[in-house]
Amino acid sequence: MTAWRLDLQYDGTDFHGWARQPGLRTVQAEVEAALSTVLREAVRLRVAGRTDAGVHAWGQVASFDTTSAVAAAIAPRRLLLSLNSLLPQDVAVTAVSPAPAGFNARAARARTYRYRVWHGVPCPVRERRYAWQVRGALDAAALEEAAALFVGRRDWAACTASAHLYHHCVREVTSAAWRRGEGGCCDDAAEVPQTPGDAGSGLLRFEITASGFLHTMVRIAVGTMVDVAQGRMTCADVEAALASGERRRMGQTAPARGLALIRVAY
Repeated sequence: MTAWRLDLQYDGTDFHGWARQPGLRTVQAEVEAALSTVLREAVRLRVAGRTDAGVHAWGQVASFDTTSAVAAAIAPRRLLLSLNSLLPQDVAVTAVSPAPAGFNARAARARTYRYRVWHGVPCPVRERRYAWQVRGALDAAALEEAAALFVGRRDWAACTASAHLYHHCVREVTSAAWRRGEGGCCDDAAEVPQTPGDAGSGLLRFEITASGFLHTMVRIAVGTMVDVAQGRMTCADVEAALASGERRRMGQTAPARGLALIRVAY
């Protein structure tokens, strides 16, 4: 039995999320099918973050164990090239490596998600699959103040409609912050042009790192912060909602297209 690690990127637009579902197109099903073809045995993947329908990943990590004789003999680069030759255009394996015995991608120390918002000016066509176009002005100071409420170790039940599915909703969020006009959808070094003379418009990025996340937790947090930045809620409202543990007291849920898993730490 050998363990392997896969690093992945995918555009989640046309997927029903990561997890395999009968009759639906999912990232897990596509990658497992490619692996099973190359290794000539059924493979089941474990993953760092089970992304939802429409959510992207630029830094996903998966792992699997295998007894395949092919895996024992194949070079990692050959496996990488073989997988990418079989995968569709919206999924790519970026790295393949043998892993220590017992390695499980789910056992990550931290995950970082990025949410991208365009506001005040039209979202460029190239960005529309990867960002939320928010109509109207956003109060930057209010966004920053609201972001501070989403840091710390606490029960985040108010940030999911699926609290009943978890043993508990306590997670530790180590950082949550907004940044302006930095980075393309999947490349930190890329720059998105801003409208000259319109410093209050353009691209905003929210990045959040935690030990783990609940279903729709980041999207509810972002939608709630936008509600604060547009005057529909106050930070006091958000504090009270978080303390209550009730989803109905939080703000809107931001659309999936703006969200991406960008980094996993072990």
